[in-house]
Amino acid sequence: MKCFDDVTIVNMRLKQLTVLLAFCCLTGTGVLGQDRKKDQKASELIEQPKRVEFEIKNSNYEDYVVYSCEEEGLSIYHQTEHKNKDGYLWEFFKLDTALDMTWRRELYLPFASRIIGYDYSPGFMYYLIREKQYKQEELLVMRMDLEKGDTTKFNINTVFPVNLTQFEVVGSTILMGGYTNYRPVIIRYNLFDQRPQVVPGFYADYAEILRLETDDRLRTFTVTMSEKTTDKRTTISVRSFSESGDMIRNILLQPDESKSLINGAPAHLEMDRQFIAGTYGHKRSTYSRGLYIATVGNDGQQKIDYYNYADLENFFSYMRAKREQRIKEKISRRKVQGKRVKFNYRLLVHDIIQDGDKYTLYGEAYYPRYSNYSGYDRFGGYTYGRSNTYFNPNFLGYKYTHAVVMTFDKSGTLLWDNSFEINDVTSYDLQQFVHVSTSGDEVALLYMFENVIRSKIIKSDEIIEGKTFNDIELTFEDDEVRVSDNEVGGLSVWYGKTFYTYGIQDIKNLKDNRVNLNRNVFFINKVVYR
Repeated sequence: MKCFDDVTIVNMRLKQLTVLLAFCCLTGTGVLGQDRKKDQKASELIEQPKRVEFEIKNSNYEDYVVYSCEEEGLSIYHQTEHKNKDGYLWEFFKLDTALDMTWRRELYLPFASRIIGYDYSPGFMYYLIREKQYKQEELLVMRMDLEKGDTTKFNINTVFPVNLTQFEVVGSTILMGGYTNYRPVIIRYNLFDQRPQVVPGFYADYAEILRLETDDRLRTFTVTMSEKTTDKRTTISVRSFSESGDMIRNILLQPDESKSLINGAPAHLEMDRQFIAGTYGHKRSTYSRGLYIATVGNDGQQKIDYYNYADLENFFSYMRAKREQRIKEKISRRKVQGKRVKFNYRLLVHDIIQDGDKYTLYGEAYYPRYSNYSGYDRFGGYTYGRSNTYFNPNFLGYKYTHAVVMTFDKSGTLLWDNSFEINDVTSYDLQQFVHVSTSGDEVALLYMFENVIRSKIIKSDEIIEGKTFNDIELTFEDDEVRVSDNEVGGLSVWYGKTFYTYGIQDIKNLKDNRVNLNRNVFFINKVVYR
């Protein structure tokens, strides 16, 4: 239930468009990249059984946000241009799993209002709103009942200003994470007591909140942090709490002296052990050299297994066959000589997915991209956190190369690994593109780019269906998406084997009398794999 790192926002910001145009001019491609090759194969396992459209009638673009409520449907909101003395009119509506609208609500929010976070908790959607631009400590939480759309509001004052980056809900407790005076802070707010409380133990120098996660079944929350060791290396801490704020588990991983743990994701809380997996690097390097799996018992004993990228079976399988073969031959030669090949990657790590006794970690490899005129190489510059970069006029975006998947068992042993090519994506924001669904040993990886769903389905380390390309299906047979327009969108997991894809499309239809010749729409397509 992520709200800030995995937001599904369709936002055609001017700076993103400028960046993409600059990138395209430098690389000689169109605004949306090269045209799709005619020989690209469509998936036989991916279906799009339903689509819904919301027509955008004014000349300006509108921002739509869609978020999964799992099997309760989808939640959508957007700000309109309509206003009165109370502020702008916002629309909120809910769709069921058949993409039929169950209710729609209109609310006026003060002119300076921004929805800065949102989360789904069974039965409700929660929206975190900042109504005053320069009053970071004054917040409004709006709770909407998913059955009828009834709304309850809660005013929260954090006392001190916080630059919020995380927002989650567990039970009747609001959780907010962010930074004050450049130090991390976690705040909990119970809807019955209605008093903010700072969770102790996080206000430290050189620490960063990597993720804030909740477990609705156990009514617990877990905070994962990146922290510094005494010798200035980086490691990972994981602290779990009950809904009331009582600490359940406190873990600080102790990596080998020659290694730093760059990032990590914990599995759901278990009674006898805690799994944490992520990437590691050499001492104080910000580049990763491989993946690690940490197993921590209730007695505090730690076991960390490291897997160099060169030792993984399918880490380079996203490459063309000849290039992959050359790299593997180089690795083999170095091993014969008693040496190791060292590969350095930036990897955006996502959640661990548990399915029975199997745990699957996945992430996306990327590198910052700069113009040829900047004086930086393609790995130059500095990033802080997961989605921010210091301003650089020559910064073009993040270039993605591939997704990595690894599955391990309850003993912490790596069972298999695989990869998925995504090197057609460049994004100004560092965000999640590939989304994963697991069913037994089968894993489906999907992402959407340039109005095409890319997918790969694997079973353990075997490929059930290689990379395929399915066009976003339109409402009418004679609909055509205008190629010259900038189409923005994405794809996310919904529930089970179901995903949803969304975006803004400018559509023309010259033959069907039932529709306008041209229409600009925000669309949602239901996507399933069988």
